[in-house]
Amino acid sequence: MRNVVLAAIVLLLSFSGCKDKAAKKAPAAKPTPVVVAENPVTDSSFVEEAEEKHIENKNLAANDKYFLISASFQEYNNAEKHQIALSNKGMNSQIIQRSSGPNSEFYKVSYMSFSDWNEAVRTLNNERATPGKEGVWLLVKK
Repeated sequence: MRNVVLAAIVLLLSFSGCKDKAAKKAPAAKPTPVVVAENPVTDSSFVEEAEEKHIENKNLAANDKYFLISASFQEYNNAEKHQIALSNKGMNSQIIQRSSGPNSEFYKVSYMSFSDWNEAVRTLNNERATPGKEGVWLLVKK
């Protein structure tokens, strides 16, 4: 009996330390809805298409449909720090988040956007050939 009570106390203590910390959510007033869909690219590039919303919308051309994504974060603060660092380097950096569906909990940070598919894929391949940028991928709006 003593062992059962001791085991129950140990279990209770071990589970009481597993509390989730809430991530800072993005401001609700800033996002603009953007619709996209999912298709693979045949030239070994990674493309994600889905319904997205732009959290930061600085210098976004209205006809841009293709975005090079440099990083993806679960916490808005980390995405914001990365976006500021890219903006300070002179890049057109934006934070994009899917409003629903798979990976909607991630904040994606883009650093280039294009209106032309061929230009986007050509730039993606050039960027991936650059050391340190092998993980860059392409997000496509619908």
